[in-house]
Amino acid sequence: AGRIAPAMITTTAFVSALSCIELLKLLQKAPLTLHRNAFVNLALPFFAFTSPMPAEEFEGYRGESHTVWDRMVLREGKKSGGRGGLKLSRFLKDVRKQLASEDGETPEIATISYGPYMLYANFLHDGDEDILRQSMTALVKDAVISGDDIDDDFMSDDEGDGGGEAEVELTKEQQADVEQIERRSFFDFSVIVEDPETGEEVELPPVRLVRWKSDDAE
Repeated sequence: AGRIAPAMITTTAFVSALSCIELLKLLQKAPLTLHRNAFVNLALPFFAFTSPMPAEEFEGYRGESHTVWDRMVLREGKKSGGRGGLKLSRFLKDVRKQLASEDGETPEIATISYGPYMLYANFLHDGDEDILRQSMTALVKDAVISGDDIDDDFMSDDEGDGGGEAEVELTKEQQADVEQIERRSFFDFSVIVEDPETGEEVELPPVRLVRWKSDDAE
């Protein structure tokens, strides 16, 4: 592993100090021009500082742009949180509300995904009351437990329509996944909408659903 003590009191200490300086700039909301990238080699010695480039911008809905750091934020209320989480129908309504134009025109939400998992598609689930009544947390759990990615969801959407749902015994890995989902304070969803004027599909910045948590620690 090498001589860790000399490394900690030289390069590691120097890099930590530079990181703290940049963190202080963030806290002070300093402009990007005041931030610096650092390239350091104490053995030469070599020190170089460059100005960081602004984040790449992507064209979004109605010509608006966003970067990888931008988020649309939705928050679960106490009422929704107490009932198991925000329902998919309410999620769709809240996203449309944030995107509504001045004349009240809203886009059609085409798809909602969580990582590689397709949770909703308007051409598959439009008018499906069963899935619209489910909470976003439940949809994420079902998708992660099943392990079906986007392509599998399309192929198997019509399967299993007959009879009731069979009770499934979870493996240890699935139980661990469920527990991890329960501990999450938010979910980031990929949402694609259809522009009502052009009909083109546009990807929104990640839509972050902040889960409601009770203040009472029991």
